[in-house]
Amino acid sequence: MKYKILLLALLGSATGGFAQTLKDCSSCATQVIKPAQIADKSIDDIRYLTNDLFARRGYVFQSSEIDAYYANKTWYKPVNANYTIEYNAVEKQNIKLFQDRTKELTAQRKQLTEALKGFKALLDAGDKEALARQYQYRVESNSDFIKNVTDEIFMDDIHWTRHKGLYRVEKDNGDIVKAYSLAIDGNRVVFEFSLKGGSVIDREGALYPREYMTEASYVYIFEYVQGKLVFQKLVVAG
Repeated sequence: MKYKILLLALLGSATGGFAQTLKDCSSCATQVIKPAQIADKSIDDIRYLTNDLFARRGYVFQSSEIDAYYANKTWYKPVNANYTIEYNAVEKQNIKLFQDRTKELTAQRKQLTEALKGFKALLDAGDKEALARQYQYRVESNSDFIKNVTDEIFMDDIHWTRHKGLYRVEKDNGDIVKAYSLAIDGNRVVFEFSLKGGSVIDREGALYPREYMTEASYVYIFEYVQGKLVFQKLVVAG
């Protein structure tokens, strides 16, 4: 019996050691949030939590989208002026946690962007030795279309949503569509070059209609591990 009680006590303390992921800030005024509760959150998620904390104090948002979202919450009571809001010690501590984590994630995103820029620079220079040494990139030139992609991508203009980033360009010359994309999902980074049959001009009234489909694609898969961009494999289709 004693062993059972001891086991249950140990299980209880272990369970208590795992912080639940934070979904909103309904408790942010009374409970200090632990770093583990936002460890898997993106910059967007943390911005939402910060806004949720502010909204529960009646903060009036300049964004019409955010304002409309909270206007539908029964608990939301907007104040006359934001400068009149006073946050308690717990809220201030939680706001600082959100700010610090956002800075950390922003720095990580910048580090990845710099790694992508460095990779592009070596491609532009044609430095195969450095590409192999720094990025483990050794694709043969007869299947190497990745430079076609990097020539079209503006690394500082990647659109980010949560843990994903995307930059995509399509060029239609009236005969064939060429698509270039950089897609980021967590630590996975993918460059893709593809050729698609069926120009926009052919979709209506063409004498010999062609199906709009991918005819060939070259997918270059990288992993971003411990601050380094590492090439994994090339997938060719078509």
